[in-house]
Amino acid sequence: MKPILVVDDEAIMRESLRDWLTDLGYKVETAEEGEAALKNVAEQDFGVVILDLRLPGKDGIEILKEARAKRPDLKGVIITAYPSIQTVVQAMKEGAVDYLPKPFDLDDLGKLVREALGPAEAAPAVAELPVVEEVKEEVRLEEAIDGATGEVCLPPCQIACPIGENIQRTNVMLALLPQDAQEAQRQIIKIGDEIYDKNPLFMVCGYVCGLCERKCNYKDQSGAIRRKLLKRFVTDYYLPYLDTKPPLPYPTRERVAVIGGGPGGLMCGYMLAKNGYKVTIIERDPQLGGALRNIPQYRLPTNVIDSTVNNLVRIAHIDVRFGVEIGGGKTLDDVKKDGYRAIFIATGTPSPRPLTFEGKLVSGVDLDGVASGLNLLYEVNQGRVPNQLFRQLFSGKRVIVIGGGNVAFDVARTVRRLNGDVSLVCLESADKSSKDGIPADVEEIEGSREEGISITYSRGVEEIIGDNGKFKRIKCPKCISVFDESGFNPKFDRSDAIYLEGDVLLVTIGQGAERTFFQQEGLLNEKGRLDIDPLTLMSNRKEGIFIGGDVRQIGFAADAMRDGMIVAESIDRYLRGEDLKAGREKRYRGANIPELGSYEPQPKLEWALMKEKLGFEMFERGFTLEEAIREARRCLYCGPCRSCKACVTMELQPEIVPIEVNQDRCSGCGICVALCTYHASKLVKSDNKRSMVIDELGCKRCGVCASACPSGAVTIKDNLTETIAEACTAL
Repeated sequence: MKPILVVDDEAIMRESLRDWLTDLGYKVETAEEGEAALKNVAEQDFGVVILDLRLPGKDGIEILKEARAKRPDLKGVIITAYPSIQTVVQAMKEGAVDYLPKPFDLDDLGKLVREALGPAEAAPAVAELPVVEEVKEEVRLEEAIDGATGEVCLPPCQIACPIGENIQRTNVMLALLPQDAQEAQRQIIKIGDEIYDKNPLFMVCGYVCGLCERKCNYKDQSGAIRRKLLKRFVTDYYLPYLDTKPPLPYPTRERVAVIGGGPGGLMCGYMLAKNGYKVTIIERDPQLGGALRNIPQYRLPTNVIDSTVNNLVRIAHIDVRFGVEIGGGKTLDDVKKDGYRAIFIATGTPSPRPLTFEGKLVSGVDLDGVASGLNLLYEVNQGRVPNQLFRQLFSGKRVIVIGGGNVAFDVARTVRRLNGDVSLVCLESADKSSKDGIPADVEEIEGSREEGISITYSRGVEEIIGDNGKFKRIKCPKCISVFDESGFNPKFDRSDAIYLEGDVLLVTIGQGAERTFFQQEGLLNEKGRLDIDPLTLMSNRKEGIFIGGDVRQIGFAADAMRDGMIVAESIDRYLRGEDLKAGREKRYRGANIPELGSYEPQPKLEWALMKEKLGFEMFERGFTLEEAIREARRCLYCGPCRSCKACVTMELQPEIVPIEVNQDRCSGCGICVALCTYHASKLVKSDNKRSMVIDELGCKRCGVCASACPSGAVTIKDNLTETIAEACTAL
């Protein structure tokens, strides 16, 4: 049977079609532009060529014409995101058997290929049966629900994680890794697969998140478990494997449109694809990633974003349409008319927020030397202007950055790497424990100080002052409070003002959504706010329209990803005709820290020397295998066993074994209570007798209570006695 040639300059589409056709049993070659395709046609007799209409240089119709001149029997299929009557007619004249507008149904393409080439040939029989590994039954995790309160009990780190990763479980798995690097690699890939199933963007989180660490029970002892670095360690092994990770089954269910290709949109698309939906991401920019693309490379390398995002799209069979802006002439009704049954809007907050003082816009933002810090980050990260030119722009210049969030510090540290003399001024105080404390991460603040960036706290900007049209200085009154009962509402003492002089002013005080689109679509309420159900994230104004991510509430990348997960479940229920809310409201309770005599110290972060650090390469060193195992073992594993079951997965025991207390034998002495570090043993009084009861949610089955009980009232039903007897018999 003749092979198939796929020609498309978008790697995601080209490789997805190749993989799909290969899985069907066809031999497939690919090319990303016309000249390469024509060379392939000259060298090999293809049966079908699938061509994107818009290609670099010659378009798909021209390529088809020249290819058929060389191979008259060659059958062509034109695919395009920009269909028109004119190009349809033109394609048919040049011998195309069909013309498929993107997004198209793979079944339609498969039918065309079968009609042209016939059914795919069956794979040749082999003499020997392949060796198949034993498939172990998947361990089913359970919710640990407090029967008295109805609360779901989890380790506090997992509650803090917007995505709800099984942190304790994978920490246990990492702690049990072998020291042999080759054997460890296989197990790390399995751990990565488990994390990926719930969070296909975990590789990015391993560089920029760490929200779970803020609630770790270890935090107030010797320092939180460094979960971010543990995930980065897994990423070091998993990222090379990701290119070979098998795709999900091909989707067959309804079509869903996701507007916006940032973290929220990508997460939603992946989760919908897992449930069999055909997903199209509509993205106005030339690449996916959204706000992740604004994070400096010294914090998040570009190759990590590219590999994570491109493989997610490939694995989930997501169709991507770049350069399409909804609201610029194309409405949500137009999208629905294209056959999409539900729409998720995750357009983020691309607009820099204007600088205000006491509710009024600050004048002077149009002076030469005043710019948006967010725009600078984007330009530097995209490489549109060589860093050498930026260095010439900032070298020796006094640059003031306004803002107290992580993005403001990203801007300040980026300009420092471009040889600027940088200072930062913010409304917030230096006391992070205060309600008015600076929101930036401690690592950002400490890193900035090390790099020579000065920080002026508790100051607003009342006036931007220029001379001959050029920025010169800012007037900064004392900020006496940032928040009050109503929320963000800064108050100032104008009698206490200072002036800060500089050559460049970069305003980085946050971002906002583009409101015009939402107004035009009727998605705002009477107060001009998005009208969304907070549980399902479906619009209260338009059925089948869902809204989430930063456009709903500005937060971290993981917060947007959580919204994507919520919307994916809501859309699945909506298209199935199920209740969107049933069973989704839950209350959580964090497990307490066990009482130990001492707690192991947190490993210190290792940063590059200052000379090396002031570049755009990663300056924070990751874990070695030995260090990762040691840090994972530092975890207190404070959550319930039944929601973890790592010991069962790792085959340390066949199940979470029951533990029983013989109330008739229990004397109520309290030895077990004194020894239990997890507070799982308690004494209760009934019928004028004290006896011990066990809290199933807190018990770790460590056996301390059973071994210490003088009356033998506590029994762990783990078949240990029978196992020892069998071993003795065998001897």
